[in-house]
Amino acid sequence: MRPLLLSLFAALPLACASAQRPAPAARPAHRFVRVHEGTTLRTRPDDQAPGVTVAAGATLRRVRARGEWVELETMPASARQCAPSLAPPGGMRLRFFARSSSIAPVLASPISLSGPQGSLSVQPGVALRGASGLDHAGLRLTLPAAPATAMEHSPPQPDRPVARAERLAPGTRVTLPEGATAEVTRDPPVYVLSRRATGEGARVVVATPCVRFEAVVADGAVLPALELDVDDRGDDPPEARWAVRRGARLRWADGSPAGRTGARARLTDGGRVVDGARCFRVPLRVLGGPSGAEPLEAEVCAAEEDVSALR
Repeated sequence: MRPLLLSLFAALPLACASAQRPAPAARPAHRFVRVHEGTTLRTRPDDQAPGVTVAAGATLRRVRARGEWVELETMPASARQCAPSLAPPGGMRLRFFARSSSIAPVLASPISLSGPQGSLSVQPGVALRGASGLDHAGLRLTLPAAPATAMEHSPPQPDRPVARAERLAPGTRVTLPEGATAEVTRDPPVYVLSRRATGEGARVVVATPCVRFEAVVADGAVLPALELDVDDRGDDPPEARWAVRRGARLRWADGSPAGRTGARARLTDGGRVVDGARCFRVPLRVLGGPSGAEPLEAEVCAAEEDVSALR
């Protein structure tokens, strides 16, 4: 038999084995949940464990269910959601627990309405209000019928913020197709993407991260952005004093696991040493929530060998 044919026969079993080898399983997509307003996120699945209370509710990544409890993880500030989300200092991924009864429903499917009054589109993941209402980024929407709801959702695709020159006045009420309405609350500001004068007022396009609508509003409802801008930055933020290395395991002050660092985390708190670990008070921000809310913080610890001084 010719050498070429021999080599072909020799390769045949390998080719068959390769063809029969199953394709690698796709990694499951991250799922997210929103906890009700006033939920206390615990450091352990225990009602007596320390925790932080999120007055306006918050969205977190769902890790796993443990009986009556759900294990949750914070997301970086860059992971934008359609409802307020809880974010620790950059680089940290913190674990919390909430009772399954604390999980709040969100919009399950996209909404798209159009008609003579204009149009309305809403992405899944927006917080529900009652049977047929939605709350999102300074807007209170009332829908013509109760929408489909879900207790968890996939990563949304919010619109990127763009420079805006105008915004809608708080209290503005908008008529939308099929009997839907939108009302502008006082916080946060609702920016106008574009405006065109009409005989009835101004036809505006409004685009918050997960809601977009086109409708007619009164001329006085559109305000220059500068009229509402207030410089409340205050003093310069404190400089970082310590850094926790990437990949460090974190613990809560009571010793239970608190997560890890996905990147180098820089902290401004001086910290305290407890049993071979340095513990820091870290701020927790509710992104996309109302301004003026009470600041949140938790004490997080890392092994001293994972911590380095910056000054």
